[in-house]
Order: sequence, then C-alpha cells, then structure tokens
Amino acid sequence: MIKDQVFDYYDALGQDAEKNAETFNLYFPAGYLLTELDEETKADFIAENPIANRAFLIALAIGYQLSKQSRPVLLSARHSSLVGTFAKEKLGTLKQEQLFLALLNTQLDVIGWEVVFVGTLTEVAASPREIFQRALQANAYAMIIAHNHPSGNLHPSVQDKQFTKRLYALGQSLNLPLLDAFIVTKDGYWSMQENGQLFTGDFD
Repeated sequence: MIKDQVFDYYDALGQDAEKNAETFNLYFPAGYLLTELDEETKADFIAENPIANRAFLIALAIGYQLSKQSRPVLLSARHSSLVGTFAKEKLGTLKQEQLFLALLNTQLDVIGWEVVFVGTLTEVAASPREIFQRALQANAYAMIIAHNHPSGNLHPSVQDKQFTKRLYALGQSLNLPLLDAFIVTKDGYWSMQENGQLFTGDFD
C-alpha cells in the first residue's frame, strides 16, 4: 500500500517516518490522486521537509510517466500454439541449449522475450531465482519459459520436469504464475500446458 511505501521512504532516509507519513496524509488524503496536487500545495508540501519532499515529488512524477508508457507487444500468448511456433522459430535451430523467458502483461501479451541461460550441448544450468528476479523487475503479470533440445528430442527430460515443477510452485507462492513451459526443436515444440502437465501438476 502507498502509506506503507511512504513510511518506508522516510525511514530509509533516517527521518521520523511516522511524523512525515502523517504530513503526507494531510496533503494526500485517501482517494486523492497523487498527480492532482496543484503548484501551491506542492510548494507547501515541499516546505514541510524541503529535501525529502522535493525528491518524493520528483520520484512521483517519474513513476507516473513510466506508468503511462507501454512496452511493445511481441505476440499474444492466449494460445499456446502461437508461443510454441514463435519459440520454434527463435530457438529450433540453435546448436547450444538455451533457456528463454517470456514476460506477459495482464492481457496475456508477450512484452519481453529474453535469454536467461545458455548451457552446453545437452543441458542448461538454470536458476529459478534469476528467472523470478527478471520477471519481478519487469513487473510482469505472468511468465512462460522455453528451451531448445539440439538433440532433436521433443520430450521433456526428468530434469526438465523437475525444474518446471519447481518454477510452477514458486510462481504460485509469489503470485507470478508460470503459464507454460516449452521444449522446441527444429521440427516442432512440446507444450507442458497443452499436454496436461502444468496445471494438473502431473510432471511425471
């Protein structure tokens, strides 16, 4: 909540967080849009704590502008076939195993597609922590992973299943769901969601 964030802001500056949070509430009562403050009120608010409050309003303005920006949509993830075909085109012919992360918005559009790990010819040593860190930094609503099998074998290995199971469980606990996991080769793709392995928890 915004009030908790305000408290943390002043506390991080080593100031009286409770007192400054009360002042904030006087200028920004519940339900009042933070961007609607007029210039005179801004000046009064800054005068209460010149350095900290000026920095607060600058950060607020930057955050507001960033919130209005939208990241370009790469493709829709509403149907697994769309993502599977896209992943096959991007990964299918790679000679080295790589793991890609697709970042999704609330409309289930892919707004980010990035490589997170590069492995050997036979495996990827991936870290769930790194994957979730990237997704959280991008403020993603959900995510999908995809990796290639240069061997041409479309079926998930035991390690693939264990890793996906771990990611799926973490995603549920962090409210950042893993919606699908793909394995691709030059000839096709395997979707764990399409094959009933993801939402049922049947990774075996």
